[in-house]
Amino acid sequence: MKKSASPQKFITVSSLSILLSMMTVVFGAPLLRVLRQAYGPWAFWILGLLVTGAAWLLNAQPLAMFIGSVWMTLGAYNELEQKGLGWWLSGILSVLLGTGAASISLYGAFKVNGINTYAEVQKLVEQFTEQVQKMNPAVKLDASVLMQQIPSAIAITLILALGVGLIFERRVFSWLNLPREKIASQLKLLEYRVPDVFIWVAMTAFLLTMVSFGGKAIAILAVNIVNVALVLYFFQGLAVLEVFLNSIRAGTVTRVLVYIILVGQLVLILSIVGLIDYWLDFRSRIRKMTAPKAS
Repeated sequence: MKKSASPQKFITVSSLSILLSMMTVVFGAPLLRVLRQAYGPWAFWILGLLVTGAAWLLNAQPLAMFIGSVWMTLGAYNELEQKGLGWWLSGILSVLLGTGAASISLYGAFKVNGINTYAEVQKLVEQFTEQVQKMNPAVKLDASVLMQQIPSAIAITLILALGVGLIFERRVFSWLNLPREKIASQLKLLEYRVPDVFIWVAMTAFLLTMVSFGGKAIAILAVNIVNVALVLYFFQGLAVLEVFLNSIRAGTVTRVLVYIILVGQLVLILSIVGLIDYWLDFRSRIRKMTAPKAS
């Protein structure tokens, strides 16, 4: 059957991407990747503006912020990828643009709702933490700490959306029977590796969270960098896990169980595996162990 990007499929992709973005923020990302690649930049950006604008006008500013920033991140990454930029630089720039869009939306939402001072923002966060603790008394949240980590929380959300989009886009293309363009600079997910130089940034930031040096501002910056680093190395750990599962020819049931346990419950372990992979290169070792020996 010939693969074609029909208007009916455009409605399907658009509707599902909007619905999943509204419900989960990140799981509409694969469909957004498909939407941009199959139907071009004009359809992608115009639809993004309409959806974000509609959410804002309907007084759903938080929803507009999340959808708009994810849309910006996925779209910017695709535009930079099309121009031949490497995946790492494209990722950094697109997440920065998405974070900028989220920051502008957040500032606008505060202004619209009459929140003009830091104290008012802090009071809003305190109300949020109180509501969370009422719903789940076991959760302990500190409003001031939460406020300090808002930048990394935004960046992490966008990185997760981008990661989910890249991981699952091929399956969505196949499911919808849509043509998929291959790009030379496209990231090979099983080869995903955080650039070596970043290990020193992450380790320095971690050290600064443990010792008092340079004042409170440096400590807050360090914590935010560590938070982002954990997510970046989580994806590297995920790539190691996938290579291992491929090497043992794991079936569907085994994969589902492993992902439920590791991704659902032990996320930090995958981040640590990804970090250690810098020194041990697990994937090369796994491939050497499973490579057929010459007779």
